[in-house]
Amino acid sequence: MGRKLVKYFNLLHIALVYIAEALLILMVVVIFVNVVMRYVFNSGIVWSSEIALLTAVWFSFIAMALGVKLRLHIHINLLSEAHIPAAFDRLLWKIRDVVVVAVGVSMFWWGSILVKFTMRSILPATGMPAGVLYIVVPIAAVIIIYDGFAHLFGVDTEDSVVDEVLNGTLAFRNVLSGRRPTNGDGTNNQEQDGHHA
Repeated sequence: MGRKLVKYFNLLHIALVYIAEALLILMVVVIFVNVVMRYVFNSGIVWSSEIALLTAVWFSFIAMALGVKLRLHIHINLLSEAHIPAAFDRLLWKIRDVVVVAVGVSMFWWGSILVKFTMRSILPATGMPAGVLYIVVPIAAVIIIYDGFAHLFGVDTEDSVVDEVLNGTLAFRNVLSGRRPTNGDGTNNQEQDGHHA
C-alpha cells in the first residue's frame, strides 16, 4: 500500500473517532432531553427515537470498523499461546485477517444493496430516506477491508500518527505532510522520545 493511501486512511480513522464521539454525545443529549420533556412537561420530541436509532447504528458500525484497526474484537484461544508453535500462531493470525477481509467484503456488498433498497423508504418522523440509517454499513466495510489487508500483509499504518493527533501532540493538518512539531533544539517530539528510550 502506498504511503499516501495510508495517510488518507489515517485521516479517515481520525475523523471517524471524532464523528463517533459526536454521535455518542448527540444520542445521550437527545434521549435525555426527550425523557425530561416527556416526564416533566408531558410532551416529547417526535423525531427523538429516529435520531437516537440513527446515532446508535452509526456509532456501532464506526466503532466496529475502528476495532478492526486495533484488533479489539473478541477472539478465543483454545490452547495456551505458549503451547502453539510460532509459525502456526502466525498462520492462525493470517487466517483471522482473511476472515476479517471476507466479512468486510460481505458487509460492503450486502450493505450497498440494503442502502439502495431502503433509499426508497422514508422515515416517518424525520422525513429522511431510510437508507441514511444504513449507509454507514458500506462505509465501515471499506475501513474493515483496508485494515484487514493492512494486518494481512504487515503494512505499517503509522498508528503513532493517529495517536499523536488524538492526544493533541500533532495537528490534524500535518497528517498528510508528515511534519512533526519541533522543540526549541530543532528535534521533533518523536526524535526526543527516541533519545530517552
